[in-house]
Amino acid sequence: MSAAQVVGLGLCTPVGTSAHMTLASLRAGLVRFAETEVLDETAEPVRASRLSLLDASLSRTERMVALARQALAGVLPQLESLPTGRVPLYLGLPEAGLGARVEQEALVAALLAEAAGRLDVVQVYAAGRAAFFEALASAQKDLHSGRAPSLVLVGAVDSLVDSASLRTLVEARLHLGRRNPDGRIPGEAAGFVALARPGALKHLKLEASGVLLGTALAVEPKPFAHGRPSLAEGLTEVLHALRQNAVAGGRRVDAVLACQPGDGFWATEFSRAYLRNTALMPEPLRVLVAGEGLGDAGAGAGAVMLGVALHRARWRHPSARRSLVYGSADGGRIGACIVEMNRNAKEEA
Repeated sequence: MSAAQVVGLGLCTPVGTSAHMTLASLRAGLVRFAETEVLDETAEPVRASRLSLLDASLSRTERMVALARQALAGVLPQLESLPTGRVPLYLGLPEAGLGARVEQEALVAALLAEAAGRLDVVQVYAAGRAAFFEALASAQKDLHSGRAPSLVLVGAVDSLVDSASLRTLVEARLHLGRRNPDGRIPGEAAGFVALARPGALKHLKLEASGVLLGTALAVEPKPFAHGRPSLAEGLTEVLHALRQNAVAGGRRVDAVLACQPGDGFWATEFSRAYLRNTALMPEPLRVLVAGEGLGDAGAGAGAVMLGVALHRARWRHPSARRSLVYGSADGGRIGACIVEMNRNAKEEA
């Protein structure tokens, strides 16, 4: 399968309302962890990573709409550069069972209205941290087969910081607190990535910041949500598939970026899968975890970490051009991709 070109990136997170601001803040190590109005069982405020520009009273869906609209603004220039036709959108959303209910129809309608008729939703992938990668895999396949036009949009959005979602996390004892030192800090994020078919850049008059070398998907039979010890079979399968990917060429990556919140389960999962796929991994091993800067951004983490992967080589690691980005959902769905930064791309952050 030929490699799709990354030609646009729009982000909105608690540390920045654009791709430039988000990447610059993450580069500087900034975080927005703060106490909320929700109390846990010890009467302590639950901490979260919230975009402070949004009112704390907004529902989960309302926060996701606001985040997604702002992130979409970052790729509208790519959409507007097309002479005619609608751009297919592959959209990743939260998985069921975690946080407040998401009104998908209202969210999709808001995005279509924001794009003023330039978008056509192909499919919605409700798979949490794996959702962005499921959407990415479908988009890459359709670009390669010719089923999609020369430009497509892959997006994902999530928020776990509304009051109702925070209360469900407290009830499930998933939040970081005095009685749960291995818990997570909930977060939120939205991101959109514009992909172009190889060879179409000149026609579209767009510049690529990187190239998507491959994607892989799997399902973990013993996921976090089941509460049983995992052997990391799903993540092992995903990493093995990327090792065998013909476009990626079987080369080692220079860095690993995880969409995980950072609690111990995910570190163990990666360690076990890593040991079975050392031929793919960088030496020395470098792993950047989304939870360190964003908290648990759920489905929204994938697009953000892909953006980090395409620009971190300009920060502290000039040789880190090829990165592995992966996301593992609580329910067991897993996705990953390998992206490579375009050496001649313009600086974003």
